[in-house]
Amino acid sequence: MKKITVFVSLFLLLINSAEAAGTDSTNEVVKPSSYTSIVKMIKEEKYNDAIKALEEILKKNKYQADPDILTHYAFALRKTKNFPKAEEYYLKALSIDPNHRGALEYIGELYVDTNRLDLANATLKKLENCRCEEYAELKNYINK
Repeated sequence: MKKITVFVSLFLLLINSAEAAGTDSTNEVVKPSSYTSIVKMIKEEKYNDAIKALEEILKKNKYQADPDILTHYAFALRKTKNFPKAEEYYLKALSIDPNHRGALEYIGELYVDTNRLDLANATLKKLENCRCEEYAELKNYINK
């Protein structure tokens, strides 16, 4: 009985250690330590600084599979009017996670910015069932 208790305790410790390290069953990549400050740069509309920082992060292959990082990079690119490259990175994010609400909202906004309302409305339809903040924001963006 004592061996089972020790085994279960060790197993639970391993699970908790993995969660603390940012790993889970979806194999989500642990964000780099600079990620929080980069998101802050974007919120402060320091898009060129964010682009440079994100380009450094994306030099590491493991981050090229993170839809959040790809979406933030695309967002900063879009805000600097680099629409082709922004679209490329939104599509990369969506190829990894086709239901990434942020990438869907923002690529929909890019479609509005580039006068492709048919694609913006098709993207809005993908968000329709979630009735989430991203859906409402994209709908408002389209209706402006």
